[in-house]
Amino acid sequence: MSRQYFQDLLAEPPIANLTAIVATTETALWTVPAFSPIAPNDCRPGKIYKVTAGGIITTAASGTLTITPRFGLTVAGVTMGASVAQTVPVSLTNVPWELSFTLVCRTVGLPGANSTVIGTGTYSMAGTAATAGSGMNVNFGGTSATVDVSIATGVCIGWTLSVAGSVTPQYVFIQSLN
Repeated sequence: MSRQYFQDLLAEPPIANLTAIVATTETALWTVPAFSPIAPNDCRPGKIYKVTAGGIITTAASGTLTITPRFGLTVAGVTMGASVAQTVPVSLTNVPWELSFTLVCRTVGLPGANSTVIGTGTYSMAGTAATAGSGMNVNFGGTSATVDVSIATGVCIGWTLSVAGSVTPQYVFIQSLN
């Protein structure tokens, strides 16, 4: 007999904008335990999670953006493959962006770093008004990671913008797809 799984939200999205990030070092886009948690022992081979987020970005100068998906509660978590640094357009004001990341649990082993996961994602945003081709798409992930799925963990998306600016997540949620 086959199993029947139901898609479900694992955490409620925020009811207000999250705090704007203005740092030029890698910073988590949101608090992982609140918005993209994975419960202890929830992973099994073939389990799929999807994180979706969106918000606004403002920049004063052109710089680079690197997005790093991590398995863990902070930017100290295990990386699943950072994006290539992408050039961000100049002078953006409250430009909308959207991010999507799919995580697949490949193997589950004994407690400790004995399980493997992999994932890929995309980030897209509009560009400078009336400037063709200034929008941006960033792909990230694609690196298999050895992790511990026996503890409370989650999907952390690290954000590194090399110039002054701000990014404000307006919503984020994680789904179990099976």
